[in-house]
Amino acid sequence: YTLQLGFSFVFVFGFKGLIAGIIFAGQIQVIGPSQAVTVMVDDDIILPCHLKPASDASGMTFEWARPDLKPRFVHVWHEGQDLHVNQHSSFKGRTSVDITKLKYGDISLKLSKVKHTDRGIYRCYFPDLDKETTVQLFVGSVSQAVVRLTGIDQSISGVVLQCESAGWYPEPELLWLDGEGNLLSAGPTETLRGPDDLYTVSSRVTVEKRHSNNITCRVQQRNTNQSRETHIHTYFFLGNSQKIGPSPPLIAVAGDDVVLPCQLEPPVDAVQMTIEWGKPDLNPRFVFVRHNGQELQTDQNTAYKGRVSLSIDKLKHGDVSLKLSKVKVSDSGRYRLFKQSRKTVIVLSSGVMLDCKSAGWYPEPEVIWMDSEGHLLSAGPTETLRGPDDLYTVSSRVTVEKRHNNNFTCRVQQRNTNQTRETHIYVPGRRKTFNLINKIPLRQMKVLLQMKRQMEEIESKRNKIQSKFKNLPKNNRNFKMIRRGKKNCLNDTVV
Repeated sequence: YTLQLGFSFVFVFGFKGLIAGIIFAGQIQVIGPSQAVTVMVDDDIILPCHLKPASDASGMTFEWARPDLKPRFVHVWHEGQDLHVNQHSSFKGRTSVDITKLKYGDISLKLSKVKHTDRGIYRCYFPDLDKETTVQLFVGSVSQAVVRLTGIDQSISGVVLQCESAGWYPEPELLWLDGEGNLLSAGPTETLRGPDDLYTVSSRVTVEKRHSNNITCRVQQRNTNQSRETHIHTYFFLGNSQKIGPSPPLIAVAGDDVVLPCQLEPPVDAVQMTIEWGKPDLNPRFVFVRHNGQELQTDQNTAYKGRVSLSIDKLKHGDVSLKLSKVKVSDSGRYRLFKQSRKTVIVLSSGVMLDCKSAGWYPEPEVIWMDSEGHLLSAGPTETLRGPDDLYTVSSRVTVEKRHNNNFTCRVQQRNTNQTRETHIYVPGRRKTFNLINKIPLRQMKVLLQMKRQMEEIESKRNKIQSKFKNLPKNNRNFKMIRRGKKNCLNDTVV
């Protein structure tokens, strides 16, 4: 009887518990969001899911899954811990649930560093309750619009602009606006969907004179409420080159890059030439200066620092075009190119005194003299002159003595830039005049002519003195002394 009562008690208790469990399970609902969830690539997102009424889910088994994947498991919770055995590899390390919220029935899934491939339908499922809900994840992707000038419409004196933006999802729309926010009539938007399902859109618009110079390209996606804008300021950009014949003004877009074309005719190697791009209305006027095979930035106008360059490869063929990056409105105007080939100037005076001169150096160089065996010659102090363009002119003189051979070298060098120029000189006679001049300014030419006249006067006086000695008696003692002095004068005096 006792056993029977006990059995009856246990039976009744188990029956009631079973009934209560059935009723309780029937009341629990798994609730998800009423609309799709939207997230941008690389952001984190919460996929909502909770039990109603709120119940402790920490001891339950539930799974987050994507039915279109294999394996389908995104995140699994079982017996109070995460299971990673069959988790899809693309979600490893990127999913989690808040354990503190599980006690209140909140089993929302956090998905970190969202990828474009994460978009789809997720299922929040309780196998013990056989209850589930679904969450649709919408992954958006945006990219900055890039605008460039593609042409000029001469018929209406306008410019054609193209706007392109890649890496969007879902498909966006593209709009053009003027400075007042009014829509501009543009050509149809071209859309391309890539193998990664991301969209690239592009559109062109012709900007006429009646439009303001401030143009906006806007790319937007209404579903994700995302938009990107690029603002452009258009203007006429005057360029001046040394090409034969007229050239139209160049047009550039603010923020874009532009090339100011200039070609030397005939096409010669300009790598070692001094090239100056300037803007006469600026102070300092220097936009870009290349000298001695390197760029000089000493007096460059600060507005152009880091924005101008030449192509070294093209310089070899005489193309001295200037590339101006990230154009500003203040860049508009007229540009001038000045080029000067850098040649070492060597001036040799008559006799045994040699004068070496070289112009157009930066930084300041040094001058050394050497004989044919490479031995340094003792020369006078180097004279240095710094011009208004900050380029140095150096000169030095050396007296060639009897003990030296007739082959000499004048070397001008700049140690910091590792640049060197040499001129080799052969002196066949002691009193012969040599002129080795690569390039002499008019002022220096006048000085040389004056020196020549002085030398001719000295030669004339010498001849007169020599003729007087010939008329003296040969047995005159004074004559012997004078003649000895004359001999010494002729051989030892440097003119």
